[in-house]
Amino acid sequence: MSPVTALAVDLGSSSGRIIAGTLSDGVIEEVEVHRFAHEAARQEPGPGSAHGHLTWDLDLIERELTAGLKAAVARFPDAVSVSVDTWGVDAVTLGADGRRVGPAVAYRDERTARTLDAFRARLDDDAVWAATGIAPATINTANQLFALVTEEPELAAQVSRVLLLPDYITYLLTGEAGWSRSHASTSALCRPGAHEFNDDVFEALGIPRSWFGDVTAEHTVVGPCRIPGLEQLTVVRAGAHDTACAVHALQRRPGEETLFLSCGSWSVLGVLRDEPLLSAEAHALGLTNEARADRGLRPLFNITGLWILQECQREWRATGGVHDIVDLVRAAEAAPSTGILIDPDEPGFAQPGGMVGRVSSAVAAQGGPVELDEGAVVRVILESLAARYARGIDALAALTGARPSELTMVGGGSRNALLCRLTADAVGVPVIAGPVEASSLGSLIAQLEIMGHLDPAGRNGVIAASARTVRYEVER
Repeated sequence: MSPVTALAVDLGSSSGRIIAGTLSDGVIEEVEVHRFAHEAARQEPGPGSAHGHLTWDLDLIERELTAGLKAAVARFPDAVSVSVDTWGVDAVTLGADGRRVGPAVAYRDERTARTLDAFRARLDDDAVWAATGIAPATINTANQLFALVTEEPELAAQVSRVLLLPDYITYLLTGEAGWSRSHASTSALCRPGAHEFNDDVFEALGIPRSWFGDVTAEHTVVGPCRIPGLEQLTVVRAGAHDTACAVHALQRRPGEETLFLSCGSWSVLGVLRDEPLLSAEAHALGLTNEARADRGLRPLFNITGLWILQECQREWRATGGVHDIVDLVRAAEAAPSTGILIDPDEPGFAQPGGMVGRVSSAVAAQGGPVELDEGAVVRVILESLAARYARGIDALAALTGARPSELTMVGGGSRNALLCRLTADAVGVPVIAGPVEASSLGSLIAQLEIMGHLDPAGRNGVIAASARTVRYEVER
């Protein structure tokens, strides 16, 4: 079979990328064609609004993605398809004319904290879990839309449709609206298993059901791209949520539990299952049942991850300190352990700004050193993340009745050899680090399957031939 190329649009919360993947002789070679930085920024209050918002610059994102796709097609004229994946929970509000209404508010915006008591008065945490199988959290789409209708009713009255972020980008490419299952599963608006929206949740929260259609199946064709210069591309839904794409790049071993750790700004620790885990124990542990892009599920824990380190890097960069990740990890390897851990799930570590002080204060409050240099701070963060992963795996083993023989770590954190070694030691099983860019590889594999260029039965072989991995053994 002659070589064939697919394009993955992989949008993270700090950068976006266009990856071209060419399948030839059972191997997918990936090339990063375009990358751009972006971040959420504070927007001042508008007329009639009491609060500003933390927002995404969608104009920038749209320009960069379009430019990147055109560059990819120019470089890879045989490209046949494209698919979009992003982080979860965020959405875009549209008016009756199909254009954006209001800002694209980011999930870390404070509006959901301000309206949390009112939200719980309508739907408490136990009710959210029972109705959706999703862990209650202020970042959930349900909480964001409740905040919109509560705080900005005049703006909400202008909204005709709400599209989840990757579906909005797909809509720009094709003109076709949809609500991709893997992303919809993060919204806390679906019934457990995420095959349909839960009308009772919409009614309880006063969110118009008319804003959403039906949950849209993935691993399907959407249609031709309508952007001038990109008409050769067929747009598909290969997995709208980045973690759903990442787990599609994992090799499956029949009869064994497949555990994964996607390590980026958020750490996502989960297991691949066919049915949701809905026990009282799962609820108490904070488990959330999100969907894969196939009909399966990925019960998981969302853990505040490398965001903590990224925030420290931002501070050190601004003050002229050491901030390059390679230098910081080297300093952390040389730093002695304080023996003190922080809890990454503490709400304070989810907020931007002042992170170095928060970490240092948490260490000092437990009797540790008052002054910590960059290497010591990074070591505390990495040791704490590894310990949290170990607790999560213990919890998953208790829920499923089986412990893993190894842990696959994907995402940017899999490049961090110190974090991988600490995790292997904390968990007590080998860590298989990689592929680093699992989301793009999973998207490319799914696209090639959807387009008929790759037999799903051969997926494991293609992953083994294409993915670059490193094995870290338990050392202590």
